[in-house]
Amino acid sequence: MTKGSLKVTVVEAKKLSDLDFIGKSDPYVKLVLDVNKSQQTTIKKSDLNPKYNEEFDFTTDGQKELKVEVWDRNTIGSDEIIGSEVIPLNTVYTKGYHDVWIKIKAKNDKRNHGEVHLILEYAV
Repeated sequence: MTKGSLKVTVVEAKKLSDLDFIGKSDPYVKLVLDVNKSQQTTIKKSDLNPKYNEEFDFTTDGQKELKVEVWDRNTIGSDEIIGSEVIPLNTVYTKGYHDVWIKIKAKNDKRNHGEVHLILEYAV
C-alpha cells in the first residue's frame, strides 16, 4: 500500500451510554490510526446524541485499521471511555469512500454502548 490521504468525517453519535451519576456524559470521539497518529473531536456538553460534523486528515502508510474511541470528559478525575470499535480500512482503500455507522462496545462488554456515524475518503 502506497502512502495516501485519509479524510475522516465524524458526523454524529447516537444512543451513547451515560456514565455520569449527575447530569449527562460530555462525549468526544478520538480517532487512532496508529500510536503516533490520533485526533479528536470537540467535547459536546451533556449530549448523548451529539452532532459533530468535524473532518480530520491523516497521512496513511499502509495501516489496516482505524480505532474509534468515544470518551466522556470529566472535569474531576480522568476521562472515561464509553466504548470503542476498530474499522478495517480495506473498503475505503478499495472504493475510495466509505459511509458507515459503527456500534461501539466497552472493553470486556459485548453490549452496544452507542453508535458513531463516519464518512471515510481515501486518495493516493
